[in-house]
Order: sequence, then structure tokens, then C-alpha cells
Amino acid sequence: MGAVAVVPRKPLKDWTVASSPPAPAMTEAVYIRRVLIAVGIAAFAAALYVLSDILLLAFGSVLVAVVLRAIARPIYRGTTLGQKLSLLAAGLAVAALLGGIVYLFGGQISEQLYSLIEKLPAAADSLSKSVPYLSVAELVKGSSVGNLVASALSWGTTVFGALATLVVVVIAGVYVAIAPDVYRDGFIMLFPKRVQPQIADTVDDAGEALRLWLGAQLLAMVIVGVLIGAGLAVIGVPSALGLGFIAAVLEFVPIVGPVIAAVPALLLASTQSWEMVGWTLALFVVVQQVESNIIMPLVSGRAVKLPPAMGLFAVVAIGILFGPLGLLLGYPLAIVVDVAVRRLYVREALGEKVEIAGESGKKS
Repeated sequence: MGAVAVVPRKPLKDWTVASSPPAPAMTEAVYIRRVLIAVGIAAFAAALYVLSDILLLAFGSVLVAVVLRAIARPIYRGTTLGQKLSLLAAGLAVAALLGGIVYLFGGQISEQLYSLIEKLPAAADSLSKSVPYLSVAELVKGSSVGNLVASALSWGTTVFGALATLVVVVIAGVYVAIAPDVYRDGFIMLFPKRVQPQIADTVDDAGEALRLWLGAQLLAMVIVGVLIGAGLAVIGVPSALGLGFIAAVLEFVPIVGPVIAAVPALLLASTQSWEMVGWTLALFVVVQQVESNIIMPLVSGRAVKLPPAMGLFAVVAIGILFGPLGLLLGYPLAIVVDVAVRRLYVREALGEKVEIAGESGKKS
């Protein structure tokens, strides 16, 4: 037999995992620095929450400025007036309109609102007695949404506080409308230079989206107030003009506002008859369907693409967090957040194509 050649075996590959170099120990200075940063962030967040009312009032002044500049825009384009004179003309036009409404209907509205304040407690008590298992206080007791509604109603009855807040917001809004670039550029400068162009585009888109939404919402408020007031007068519900005014004001808070506006009307209708309650409820449902499916699509078009469920949860969540003022401004705040998320996260970070409210409108 021939000799067999022996092939030497290759040594097995060493599968031992090389140990990673030990992480450098955290020095005391680095640890203290990180703790101070964490404490600073927590303190800043707490300060923002404590000052939330001031921040919401600042946002309200921005809305006032948006309205004034929206009215001044066609005046500026159609006349030889400058921007400041156009703003002055817009402010005078708004003041004249509000003054005319107060002169024509102010006495009747205030008288009926005063009558409502007197009648509503008795109407709620009468309803609780006629339906023993239904108590308005028990329904809202212990519920976050119920507590929000109750606080909103109590806050709304503080006339002096509401007027003082309105005066502050209007005055600040006038200052913002006169020189919006100062506040816009100052806000943008708070961010690093590399992201300032994206922040500037987001601010511009959010401003245009708010302009389109506010124009549509103010028109819807007038139409809804007229329809509700006229409808309640035809049905025979007391204080129809005052209830129509309440419906118009609360229409500014989409989804939640119309529900709150229906409560006093239903309570007064319950003092008449259950048939009156049915007609009143049907009137509010029909008017809201007309507003949602006819009025808003016609006047706002594709301006704001905020899904209804998202808008509802945003209004309720912001209202629970920040109280009645958050409830009032929750929807426009949700519009701003929606624009920021779509542009800064979905488009810039994820690279997805997405439609942004106000982006097409600002080019027109």
C-alpha cells in the first residue's frame, strides 16, 4: 500500500470575542454638569407650566394680530395707504362694526344674558327634580372633562376678569400686528442657525394656516349665531337672542363649544316641555351639520386639514392641562402643532411628502 499523505490541519479560528475597552469613568465634573442640565430642563418646564396663562395670552394676542393683518391686507393692496395706515383702517373698521352691533343689539343681549343667569339655576334644579336620576352636578362630578366644563362656566361668569384679559390681549395684538417681523425674527433666533430656515418656514406656514382658519371661523360664528337665535325664537325658547349670542361666541371652540352652548338652551327648553327640548336639540344638531358640511368647507376649503378626532382630543387635553383659557385656544394651538409636526418631523426628519396647512395659501 502506498504511503498516505497527511495534510496538516489548519488551526481553528479563534472565536473569542474581543472585549471592548472599558468605558472611561465619569468624572465628578461631568456628573455634576449633567445633573445641573437635567435640573435646568425640569425647572424650565415647570416655569413654562406656571406661566402657561401668560403664554396662552401671548398666543391670543398673535391671533388678534393675524385677524388685524388679514383685514388690512386687502386695504393695503387696493389703496395707496401704507401698512400702518391700513392696519389703522382695519382696526377702525372692526371697532365700528362691534360698536354698531352693541348699539343695535347690546341692550337686548345684555338683558337676556342677565335673565339667563337668573333662570338657569332654577331650570337645572327643576330638571333634576323631574328626572330623579339625572343631576347635573353628579354627572360632572369627578370627571376631568366635567370639571373643565364647570370651571369654564364659572370663569365665563367673571365679567371683569374676562374684560381685563380681553383688553390685554387686544393691546398686545395691536403691537404684534404693527411690527410682526420683530417678534417673528426674535423667536427664530432662539434656535440654532442650522435649523433657523426650517423654523422660519414653519412659522410662516402656521401663520397662514391660522389666518385661513380664523377667517372661516369668524364667518361661521356669525352664521351659527344667527341661525341658532332665529331658530330658538321660532320654536319659542326664552332668551333666544342671548342664547344665539352664546352659541356664536362658543363656536370659536370647534367640537366642544357647540356642545357647551346647547346646555343652557336645553335647560331653558326643559322648563317649557319635553317636546320643546326635542325641537331645541334637533335645531342644534341641524345647525352643526350645516356648519360642518356646508359652511366650513365653502369658506375654508382645504386650508386646514386637522382630523376631527385629533381636534377634539387636542381641545380637551389642552383644556384639562391649562384650564378654560386652554379650552378656548386649544384648536388654533392644535393647528400650529400640526403644522410643526408635519414640516419639522414628517417632512424634514423622515423625508416623507406631506401636505402642510397654509403652505399653498401663503403663495397666493
